[in-house]
Amino acid sequence: MSTSASRTSEAGTVPRPRPPLLALLVLSAAAGLDAGSVAVLNSALPALGAEFEAAPGTLSWAVGGYALAFAGLLLAGGALADRFPRRRVLTAGLLALAAGAVPALAASDFWMVAAGRIVQGAGAAITIPAATALVADLYPAGSGRSRALGVFASAQAGSYGLGLVLGGVLTGAAGWRLVFAVQGAAALLTALAAVRALPAGTADRGRRVDPVGGAALVATVVLLVLGVDLLSHRGAGRLFAVATLAGAVGAATLWWRRGGDALIDRALLRIATVRTSAGAAVAFYFCVNGSLFFVPLYLQDVRGMSPAQSGLAVLPVSVAVSGTALLTGRLLERLGARTVLTAGLLLTGGGVLLWCLTSSQSPYVWPVFAGLVVTGVGQGLAFPALTVLGLRGVPRASQGAASAVTATALQIGSGLGPAVLAGAASTSDAALTGQHVAFMVAAAVVGAAGVVVAVRRAG
Repeated sequence: MSTSASRTSEAGTVPRPRPPLLALLVLSAAAGLDAGSVAVLNSALPALGAEFEAAPGTLSWAVGGYALAFAGLLLAGGALADRFPRRRVLTAGLLALAAGAVPALAASDFWMVAAGRIVQGAGAAITIPAATALVADLYPAGSGRSRALGVFASAQAGSYGLGLVLGGVLTGAAGWRLVFAVQGAAALLTALAAVRALPAGTADRGRRVDPVGGAALVATVVLLVLGVDLLSHRGAGRLFAVATLAGAVGAATLWWRRGGDALIDRALLRIATVRTSAGAAVAFYFCVNGSLFFVPLYLQDVRGMSPAQSGLAVLPVSVAVSGTALLTGRLLERLGARTVLTAGLLLTGGGVLLWCLTSSQSPYVWPVFAGLVVTGVGQGLAFPALTVLGLRGVPRASQGAASAVTATALQIGSGLGPAVLAGAASTSDAALTGQHVAFMVAAAVVGAAGVVVAVRRAG
């Protein structure tokens, strides 16, 4: 190795022994496995519940367990990506995704499936921050990074729609276990490709780790996500939600008092772009996940569609997100992340407002399809912009943690949206009127976030 190459490695920059495009494709596939893993199981849930005679509340753990592990461990995944060689961290996460499929394939009862899903959620939490940070490593700040993150975001969006379709096809062909077999094989193949296509990277072992503070931060996120989810329950469930949220506040207080470098350095939260990205992410997924919760209810309960028909009817939003995200990189270069994010948030809210025009007799093309497309375009603009903005001004050594902050904020908004909007919808006895109230609240929240991002000078 030449002297200059040695110095480059010691300085911490990542060498590029192979074309970045191949590496980007591998990283996009790794990120797509997370969104695809969530969607692919949705179509298999009825068959899974029928085999094990699982009640809906029990069956929800196949999805909820994954989401809870993912949200709770994202910050830990970001810390790992900043302390150890990122390719190694990414590969470990992918192998965990593959390993989680094994208990499901061998399951003799439902809880083996749920345990496997928790392992897969943990694997995804390790994979996503490492993959995002590696994109930033391979494509330094500038035009290349914006375009690369557009491709990266497009893969995530497209894999969700693909997962919805693939899950139904695989389950219909050979049962729900085939879903896990394909999922595990895809994760394993992506891990092998990562070893071949990505640079090894270097470790930063000099950073202090505070295990107590780190555990407090993980507990904060887990309790917060769980408490938000429980807000939609009534009676004792609502009381348990309040107690869980109080526990989250206590854990957060402990983490703050510990100071130092507990998974993420508090100094990271003082960077304006990180705070702006995180706040916008909460509002963004509050609107997206919350409003899309009601669209299938409208299609099935009001319009009388079957679950399969409503799934296909919602698919255009994934197509619009994926297609727009591919083009967003050029807009980010010309207009900047703040402007693109503002446009994305406002378009997302505008698309949701179109659903307030729905009636029991309105045609699918207008306003449902139109709303899905406008919302999808907004998401395709906002998601890459959030990622770019969240990494702006962040040192390379903290980019894993920064990407994890934005991803965690998205998960918090994702849980908060359905819980709050369900309460808003319940203010009316008429189902359709209640849905319209929920849509208006969702649009107001994301629209307000768009205005705040526009007037801030961060990014």
